Parts: sequence; C-alpha cells; structure tokens
Amino acid sequence: MTDRILDGIRIVELASGLAVPVASRMLAEAGADVIKIEPPQGDPLRSRVAFASWNRSKRSVVLDITTDDDRAKLADLLDTADVFVHEFTPSRAAELGFDDVALRVRHPHLIVSSVTGYPVDHPDRDRPAHDLLVQARSGLMGELWGYREGPIAMRFPLPSWAAASLAAAGIVARLIQRDSTGRIGAVHTSLLQGMLNTASLAWNNAENPIPALILNKYEAPPQLAMYQCSDGVWLQMMNPGERIDINAIPLVKEVAAGMDDLDDLSKNASEGLRKVIAQRSSTEWLPAFRAADLAIEPAQQMGELLRDPQVVANGYVFEVDDSVEGRTLQAGNPFVTEPACEVTRPAPRLGEHSQEVFDTLAQYRRSPAPMDPDADPRPLAGLKVLDLGSFLAGPMAPMLMADLGAEVIKIEPVVGDRLRWKPSYWEACSRGKRDLAVDLATEKGQEVLRRLIQWADVVHHNQRPKASVKNRIDEASVRAINPDIVFGYVTSYGEIGDRIDSPGFDPIFQALAGWEVENGGVGNPPQFSRFGVLDIQTALGSLVGTLLAVYYKQRTGRGTKASGSLLAAATATQSETLIRLADNSVAEYPRFDATQTGFGPGRRIYEVTDGWVAIVAETDGQLAALRAIAGATDDGGIEAGLAAFESEKLLVELASAGIAAEPVREEYSFEFFDDEANRTGQLIASYDHAHFGRMEQPGAYWNFDDITLKFDRAAPVIGQHTREILTELGYRDDDIDAMYADRVAGGPSVPKFWEHE
Repeated sequence: MTDRILDGIRIVELASGLAVPVASRMLAEAGADVIKIEPPQGDPLRSRVAFASWNRSKRSVVLDITTDDDRAKLADLLDTADVFVHEFTPSRAAELGFDDVALRVRHPHLIVSSVTGYPVDHPDRDRPAHDLLVQARSGLMGELWGYREGPIAMRFPLPSWAAASLAAAGIVARLIQRDSTGRIGAVHTSLLQGMLNTASLAWNNAENPIPALILNKYEAPPQLAMYQCSDGVWLQMMNPGERIDINAIPLVKEVAAGMDDLDDLSKNASEGLRKVIAQRSSTEWLPAFRAADLAIEPAQQMGELLRDPQVVANGYVFEVDDSVEGRTLQAGNPFVTEPACEVTRPAPRLGEHSQEVFDTLAQYRRSPAPMDPDADPRPLAGLKVLDLGSFLAGPMAPMLMADLGAEVIKIEPVVGDRLRWKPSYWEACSRGKRDLAVDLATEKGQEVLRRLIQWADVVHHNQRPKASVKNRIDEASVRAINPDIVFGYVTSYGEIGDRIDSPGFDPIFQALAGWEVENGGVGNPPQFSRFGVLDIQTALGSLVGTLLAVYYKQRTGRGTKASGSLLAAATATQSETLIRLADNSVAEYPRFDATQTGFGPGRRIYEVTDGWVAIVAETDGQLAALRAIAGATDDGGIEAGLAAFESEKLLVELASAGIAAEPVREEYSFEFFDDEANRTGQLIASYDHAHFGRMEQPGAYWNFDDITLKFDRAAPVIGQHTREILTELGYRDDDIDAMYADRVAGGPSVPKFWEHE
C-alpha cells in the first residue's frame, strides 16, 4: 500500500456525463480504487473526447443492471465497497433497488451518494438531469445578458461542474465522519444545488436590504473591461477601484500622446482606452500591462491553456497515453494535495477489468464500525477552521465547511473585508462563521493570530505569496506555531513560476480558459459571465482538497497542505478537450451556436409565443419526432415551426414524444424564495441578520438521509463576535478595551455604504 490519501477506499461509480465521473475521478487520483460500471454497449460518453479525461484512473466493469443476475453481481461488488455513487433519480433508484433504505439494509457499511437534476427531497426530484434543462428551469438562463434579447444559454456547464465538487466533498466529509464517529449514511447533491451555489452571489431576500444587495443581469455588460488589439486578440482586464493608474503606463502614454479627445483611461469600460489598445498588438500590450501589476489575460480558445508554461510548471496537467487518443496532455484536478494526486491509468477500455475485479472480491469484504450514539451527527462537527481569506475564492470553502458542521472563525480588518463593497457576494460566502475584526499589522493583532492558529485544526486563506509572508500567515509561519495544522491555500497563478505574485480575478481566468470565447458563441466577440464561475470553482476545488487533507491527518496524524488556484480551476475545466501530442492539436469539443441558444437543433432553447423552451433531443428518433412536432422537413425548419407554439402546449407534445424539455424561467429569483417546496426542503436558508433583518439565501447544497443541516447564523457584520472570541482566547475585559481604544480590534459595525437611507 502506498501513502496516498484515499488508499484502501473503494468507490463504485454508476453514471455517465460530467458530474459523477469527474467527482469520482478526483477521488481516484487521490488514491481511491474507483470501479466504473458500464452497460454492455458502454458509457454513451465514449463517443466524446471528454471521456478520456473524466474517466481516467478508474477500472471498467460491464454489468447489465436491468437483469437480475447482474444486479446480484453488483450487490456482491458493493459488499466490498466503501462508497457507491450514481446518477439515478429517486424513483429509478427505487425500481432498481438502489434507494437509500434498500442499500442500507443490504450494505450497512456503505456510503451512498448521487448527483441528480434536483434535490432528492424536492418535488422536481425525478425531472431530467441535463445541464441545459436545469439551466432553463432553475432560472440561470434568465440571469445572463448576451448579444440578443431574451434568455441566454450558458456554454459553461455551471450546474454540472459545481455538482461534481459538491459530490466529491460530500463523500470525503462522510468518510471523515465514518472514521471519527462510526456514523454511516447517504449524501446527495444535484445540478440545481450546484447552480444555486453560484447563483447565491446574486440571489438573496432581505427584510431590510440596501440597493447594493440587489443585483440584476444588467449590472455588468457582456464585455466588461474587454478590449480588442490590432492583431484581433481580445484582452480581459480587471482594475477594481482603479487600483492601477493606466494613464501612467509608459506604452499607454506613448500611444495616447498622438490621439485626441480621450477620457480617463483608468475608468472601467473607458472608450478612450478601447481606442488606444486598438492601435497595438496583444504581444505589445500584455507585457506592458503586466509590468504595471495590472490583472489582464487574452481571451483564448478552449484547450490553449493546457500548454501554458505556468500550468505545466504547477503540475495542473498530466501526460496520459490514452488507448483511443494516443499520447495526450490532459487537464488535472482543481487542487494540489500532499501526498500528491496521481494518474494511475488512462481511461479504461470497455469491460477491461471485469474479470480481475470479480476474481478478487473475497479480498475486500467490508463491515460497519461501531457508531458513537452521542456524537454530533453533522459530518464536520468538532473541526475548527480559521478563515483568513478575502474576496470569493478564499472564504467560500470555509463557509461550506461551516454548513457541514465545522466551527469557523473569520478574521477581517477593522475597516472590513474588501469584499464588503459587493455585499451580495459577501453574504454568499460568509454565513455560519463568527467574525473577528483585528489589525494583523500590529504586534497585538499578531498575538491574537497566534492564539487562533493554536486553536485551529485548519487554516485557510487566499492572500498573495508576498502578502502572506508579510502578514505571517504563510505556511512556514503558521506551522511554526501549530506544526500539525491542515493548511488550505488558494492563489491566482499557483505557487511555482514567474506569475505567482500576479493579481488574479475571475474574469481574466474566464478569458484565459476559453470560456469567454465559448460563451460568446461562434462568430461573436467573447462574453464575460457576471457570475464568478471560476472563483466558485476554485473555492469548491479548495474545499475538496482541504477535506482530503483533513481526512489524511485523521488517518495518519500528519497535517499537510492542500492548495488551489484560479489557474488550477480554469485548467480543470479544459477537460472537455485535450492536446493530442502527436500533432500538438486541440481535440474537438462541442461549440456554441452564434445565437447563444445551444449546440444545434437537438440541444438548445427555442423561442415560442409566450417565452422560451429548452429541448434536449439526443437520438435520431427524438430529432425526427422534434421535426414532426415542428412540421419541419429538415432541421433548419424546426425553429420557425416551434415559434408558433405556446410553451405549455409544446411541452405537452414534447413529453408525449419522449423528448426532455423545460420552460426557460426568467426573473425567477423572486419566485424561488416564494416557493414553499424550496423552503421545506432546505433549499432556502433563513436567519436573522444583524443589519439586514430576516435574511434568506439559497440553503443546503447537500442532502443527508440522517441529518438536517443547521442554518442559524447569518453572515456577520464587521467584528460581530470580536469581544466574544477574544474572551474565549483568554483576554481580560481591560485588555480587550485597550485593543479597541488602539484600533487593534473592532466591531460590531458596518461599512458606511451599507447604511440604510
């Protein structure tokens, strides 16, 4: 046995697509033995290049689960497994005998997980789990602003990517709980919950809101701070708060000197800057802007990032000799752990390991351990987390740990975290935490920090390397105080290479990863997504990596580091494609159409008389039925034919023809909070906020069969718990008063721009 994090853990996977296969692949490369069950005809995804990346490091076994004999074989295999992860809706799972109750009776040792379209306790639980359809029904498409009127389909499969990390994190949390308390149970998530994790950046319902808390899709245009160079390359820039004086950059001054009527070039969406940048090539502008410490990247095609020297240096890609694709360069995982994740084998051939798996079943019998009946039932109960992060990518992971039962203390400056300028974002990644406002630039503040590091099991932050050393929260400084700490760290560009101290923001990584080009659609300019999709993917990747490190410490007693970065998350999402090393080409992948409606006649949204309908017709028979409904003789006539339908009538006809479809919901966030089904199923969390009154937000991102998650602490105001925490750390009242007098500590307070009118 090697020293890998999940050594000895066996996972049986029964699913296709992105979410479940990517979740189990992450765990496979952390050391788990993942056995992929495929039907005799194989996983339908085998026809796409993505199969190679999403299913490597696994073994393949063929079983026809529609037969009694092969279901019996699967049951024998589950007797040897620690985890079973699948994609069946609750009704289909019950038909097959894979529902939680039946599995617990037959396999009491087994952790069961699933990724469905909608939560397993929701009225929509048996609806299709297709990313495009969930985007439509969930209201996500109505939140996007594109190059035409109406809802916009999102090329980035946001629900699926988020659900993949939520599933992996839920499984690891259950493993941590099993080994610490003996408690075993199911943990489920869904594409809707993945979508809501990101939508929470804009969706909330406060009793006493301020204008900045309420966002809509027109808040940011599709080309925010995006500029085209003379060579046709688009650059995505981020300069929040006009931190860098662009007017003072030498090349800008040189080019602007010969131009008239220019506005302040440092302003967001400056027309003058647009004219200036159009005069020179991207190869001239990029080094000039980077030398000024400006956050900027080109809008590339998907897959180009896999060649990036910074990506290669940080180990975010793997060279894999695939049985179908040949020698390839493939995207890695959105985190780096110690011990490192490894690719153990290429994606398996169909049924490649059937015989060896069943020949060795007797070696792998499992039985449940005794359970501590008095233990807190929440998976991460007792885990103490110190959150030193800022913006989104750092603080989101500790918040999700709090959702799972961890005790989280957030440190922010006395004047408040920089994310508070965007209050909806702050609220989305801060619930469940206690908040301490302290000035770490002072010696007294550093003493508070030292006591908290001694208290914590996990320290997590996302400060740039130089800043973390200055503030004494780098790994070496933290381990000098608490050698066995689990250190969770998020950066922009990784920890190796020339770019490690470069500033990084979500939009520039959307550009670098090709998602701005893909979201724009073929032939259109690149398009920025206002949701911080890669910030969230970075946070979710860090959550998985940090929980793996917690599990490893629990198993070995050794505290290690788990790191993530915007670059790692961006690279991980390139796994729809790969580099074929024989000719150094980017492999083909599905492209979005120019109208931003989808991928072709069978996977897109269609406008009807009273709105839009999303349709997924994947087989030749379904496409023929779709043409018949539209009265079209070819695919080109479908759009015009469907335009005459009312949505309700069209949905009925599509259902009768066996075609999956959903209405495209627009302006849905208000309805979401009014729906009682979302409230009873914990999709809505509700708590009293110290400033906004009663606050509602998207709630549970996981469903447990034996646990109701606890949401009773809203996001804190600045220093809401400062005195309480300092007292717990051993400070006397007069010490605390002195720290307040010296502005070393503060709170509770709110920023001036949060004040109610």
